[in-house]
Amino acid sequence: MSSLIPQGDISASLSHPKIAATVDRVVQEWSHGEKVLVFCHFIATGKILRLGISHAIRKKIAEQGIAKLRCSEEEVFDILDRIGRRFFDEDSPARRFCDDEITRMLKGYDGLSEHVGQLQEVVRRMIRTPSFLVRFFSLQEEKIDEYSIGEAFNHVDQSDMTLRKLLLGFFSFLEQRRESRQAFIEAVSKIQTGEHFTKSTYTDDEAQGDNPNLLIPNVRLVNGTTKQETRQRLMLAFNTPFFPEVLVASSVMAEGVDLHLNCRYVIHHDLCWNPSTLEHRTGRVDRVCAKAEQCGKPIHIYLPYISETQDEKMYRVVMDRERWFSVVMGEKFDISASSTDKLASRIPLPESLARQLAFRLE
Repeated sequence: MSSLIPQGDISASLSHPKIAATVDRVVQEWSHGEKVLVFCHFIATGKILRLGISHAIRKKIAEQGIAKLRCSEEEVFDILDRIGRRFFDEDSPARRFCDDEITRMLKGYDGLSEHVGQLQEVVRRMIRTPSFLVRFFSLQEEKIDEYSIGEAFNHVDQSDMTLRKLLLGFFSFLEQRRESRQAFIEAVSKIQTGEHFTKSTYTDDEAQGDNPNLLIPNVRLVNGTTKQETRQRLMLAFNTPFFPEVLVASSVMAEGVDLHLNCRYVIHHDLCWNPSTLEHRTGRVDRVCAKAEQCGKPIHIYLPYISETQDEKMYRVVMDRERWFSVVMGEKFDISASSTDKLASRIPLPESLARQLAFRLE
């Protein structure tokens, strides 16, 4: 795989049509405030995707920052960094307004009273990032006041959900999950939002030999070389409104984990001959109380392939197998709250009829 995808040159890597298509789709959804889950099989592909997505998002941040701040390319990240630091200046109105907003949201959540300071810091750490600033703030004259804070919290994403609603949902979730509450809070506290191009953002098993200066902290990679502790932290954090916003994962995250609370976009960059494997991957975001269920919008699945190659042949075979699977196994089983009552009221299929309808596979 390493020989098929250009290494060491991000521009060359992005020239690969399938890599480019996946990166473009991720950036498109990210631009609208959505989290994206990308599955790929090969370690080398995952590393290239992370680099490519990081590069493309950084470029998008620069473009939006330049347009809003009316500054040069050389100045944009310094200005964004300066704005972001206000959220940690104890004398700054930006910090005070942000903390007051979170305090108001947390009223009524008695179980979270001892975590108010921690949660305020977690929110501030996300809001101060260039990734957040350019998408959710107008940045007129670099001004961060009470109105602009409120505007950012009420910015609507592609799921018609605001950051305020996502945070309130997360706080409600923490209030109800007493046994796992501390694990979630620790996970989002430990995920480094960092500065862009920092060496301290990634542990060795996260960096995986890549140059950390080429990575951005809202794009994370999980594969077989990632420690179990790191996997668990990234899984929990991805299930919150905070970083990471893009998770590039191998099969180690394809089964037995929940990634559904804040994500409804999945990209199967590498296909598998078995359609049930794709179904298992998609199942990470297709669960009870998923974001798709909360907002009433569908889960979006993307399967990029290169036409007129073995890639397209594999795509067609997998899709055909999926259709036959549907013929044999029936419609997709939905266990959402809205469908449970309908299923429960159905007249049970008689066992004798089921035996008559069964395929004689011998």
